[in-house]
Amino acid sequence: MYNITQRGLFPTDVYHLDIYDEKENKKYKDFLIDLASKDEGKKRSNRGGYQSDTLLWQEKIFEPLLEKFGGVVNFLLEKLTDTDRNKPEAVIRAMWANVNPKGGYNFTHVHPGSWMSGVYYVDVPNNDSPLSFEDPRPARMMDFQRSAIIKDEYYMHQPEMGQLVLFPSWLPHFVNPNTSDQLRISMSFNVELLV
Repeated sequence: MYNITQRGLFPTDVYHLDIYDEKENKKYKDFLIDLASKDEGKKRSNRGGYQSDTLLWQEKIFEPLLEKFGGVVNFLLEKLTDTDRNKPEAVIRAMWANVNPKGGYNFTHVHPGSWMSGVYYVDVPNNDSPLSFEDPRPARMMDFQRSAIIKDEYYMHQPEMGQLVLFPSWLPHFVNPNTSDQLRISMSFNVELLV
C-alpha cells in the first residue's frame, strides 16, 4: 500500500559473545572472592557490594582474559574503522572486579574517558539482575506519547556465565540489586583509543 523507507539514525551497538573457559574462569572466581574478602574496595557505582581498584589488568592471572578482550576489541575495531582512515591502537588501562552479594547493585553510570567498555561475567545467578542500558538521547525523555505505544526506554540484557558484553562507554547502564543468595561476580574494563 505505502512505499515507506526507514533509516535508523544514530544506532547504538551492544555486542556479546561467549568466551568461557571453565578452568580459567574457576581461577578468576577464586581470586576475586579472595580479593574481596581481604580488601575493602572502592565506592564508585556500587552499593552493598565490592568493587576493586582499576589495576587488575596488571595481575598475571588475568593475562589470558586480557588477551581475549584484546582480540575481540581489535576485531571490532577493524570492522568499524573507515577504510580511508588508519586504525587506532586500542589499549585497556582500567579493569576491575564487581562482587555483589544479595542486595548489591550498581546505579546508573557511564565510563568517561574511554571509547568502549566491557563486562565479563565470572558468575551469574540464573535470571537475576540483568545489565540494563538506558536510552541515551536526552530528548527521548520528552516523548511521552511514544511510551504509550512502545516501552523502549531501557534494554535489559540477561548475561550468562562466561559471556563478554561490550558497549559504548557513554551509554548509561546499571544493574539492579542481586536478589539471589549466590554472588554475582563480573569484571569490567575500559578501552581507550590511541589516535
